Amino acid sequence: MSGPVSGARSAPSNQNPETLIFRNVRAIDPATGFDQVVDVVIEKDRIQALGVGAAEPALASEKARVIDGNGRWLVPAFVDLHAHLREPGQEYKEDIRSGLRAAAAGGYAHVCVMPNTKPVNDTRAVTELMLTRAREVGGTKLHPIGAITLGQRGEALTEMGDLRDAGAVAVSDDGVCVMNAQVMRRALEYASNFDMPVIQHAEDHDLTAGAVMHEGEVSSRLGLRGWPRVAEDIIIARDILLA
Repeated sequence: MSGPVSGARSAPSNQNPETLIFRNVRAIDPATGFDQVVDVVIEKDRIQALGVGAAEPALASEKARVIDGNGRWLVPAFVDLHAHLREPGQEYKEDIRSGLRAAAAGGYAHVCVMPNTKPVNDTRAVTELMLTRAREVGGTKLHPIGAITLGQRGEALTEMGDLRDAGAVAVSDDGVCVMNAQVMRRALEYASNFDMPVIQHAEDHDLTAGAVMHEGEVSSRLGLRGWPRVAEDIIIARDILLA
C-alpha cells in the first residue's frame, strides 16, 4: 500500500529514517475491501505491520519517523484516466517531465494521456515518442491514448492496430465528439478487433454551439446561451446502441 497522506505533519526525524510510522490513519485497499483506521509500520519500503496499535513496538526506535494520520487516508497509488501532458507541440503549457513529476507528487502511479497534442497522437510514431520520453523521466507510468480519427477530424479512422502495438491503451478524439454515426460505428467495430476501449467525448455540437454555461435557471436569468444536458445524453444513448 502506497501513496501520500495529504497535508500530513511529522515530528523532527532523521533525513532517511529506517522506519516510517503512520499513526491512526484510515488505510483503504479496494482490492481486498480493507477500510479501517490503523497504525502502519514501513521498513525498507515494505509494510511490516498494519493494525490497531501496530506501531507501539516500533515507536521506541530513534530512527523512526512518525506521521499523524488522523483525519487522513492512506491508499494505493491512484490512476488518472484523463490527463493532458501537452507534449509534443505545446510544451509551454506542460511537458511529459513536469506532468509525470506532478503526478508522482500527487500519488498517481499511472497516467492515461489524451491524444490532442500537436501533432495529434494518431500514428505509431507519436505514441512511441511519448513512451520514449516517459521512460527517460521514469517514475509514474505513462499510458498513451491514441486518436479515433486522423487529426481528430471525425472522418478517416486511425490505424488502431498500429497504435496498440506501439503502446496505446485506448482511443479517443478527446475534446471533439465523433458526430458521424457511421464513422463511430466503424470505430467501435474496428477497436473491438484489438480489444481497445473507445472513449467518446459526449457532446452533440448542434445543441452546444455557442453555449457558454450549463442550461438552466441561471442561464435564463442572465440571458446567456446554455448547454443542455441532453446534448450529452443523446450521444451516449446513440453510442450504446451502436456498440
